[in-house]
Amino acid sequence: MTVSDSTAFYQHALQQCLLIQTDLMQSHTLANGERVWVRKAGARNSAWRYHLLKLAQQISGIHMLQPVPNLGGIPSLQTEAARLHALSIAGVQVPIILAQQPNALMISHIGEHNLEKEWKQHQYQPEILLQRWQLGLNAIEDVHKRKQYLSETFARNMIYVNQNSIGFIDFEDDPLSVMPLPACHARDWLCYLHSGARLMQDYSVASQAKALWDNMMHNQPHEVHTIVANSLRKIRWMRYLTAGFYGKDTLKLAAMANYA
Repeated sequence: MTVSDSTAFYQHALQQCLLIQTDLMQSHTLANGERVWVRKAGARNSAWRYHLLKLAQQISGIHMLQPVPNLGGIPSLQTEAARLHALSIAGVQVPIILAQQPNALMISHIGEHNLEKEWKQHQYQPEILLQRWQLGLNAIEDVHKRKQYLSETFARNMIYVNQNSIGFIDFEDDPLSVMPLPACHARDWLCYLHSGARLMQDYSVASQAKALWDNMMHNQPHEVHTIVANSLRKIRWMRYLTAGFYGKDTLKLAAMANYA
């Protein structure tokens, strides 16, 4: 299939998918057996994630957890397409844009399991669990070394490709539009820790995971390390909030506080 034939195939496939799609983001299997994802423009696609980040920021006082404004709709799709293109050019493993139009985007499928599912799958295998934790740390560092940044770097947005590789999804907002690059990098680290610290604690590998985290932070640029350290210092007092009645959002922050 030539490039022009391929372009026409995916563009036609996008039109067909949109005829039957009911959700803003949905998986489809094309006529050639390929699995793809189609995102349609909608009113602030990530409103629920915005709320969760806003809540975490309000509880903790960590500025870096402040959600990036996301207007949704066509601007959100344009942002995602631009970020996917920039990250791909930089050599970061992200979905390929197969077809697009003003109100929809078709991207490739890059893996079955996100990193959070991998952690849960191996919760009784400490060696593998910690390998996956380190894999996430390494993947974020690699992105930063390429002078790039991510967005909401939670484990659910990190796709486990194999034991040596992580891919990234979900780029509806652009942190660099509201903060400098070192802050974007610090935000990536804090989002990752927010998604993983509590699970590492629940799976009885908190001390080992912290040692790996500390080693990674020790090797970060001074400005990034300082932002992360100052952010965690704000919530150090929360490490004592371990009772279940505090709720899962507070308990996630309490687990993060142990990394201060």
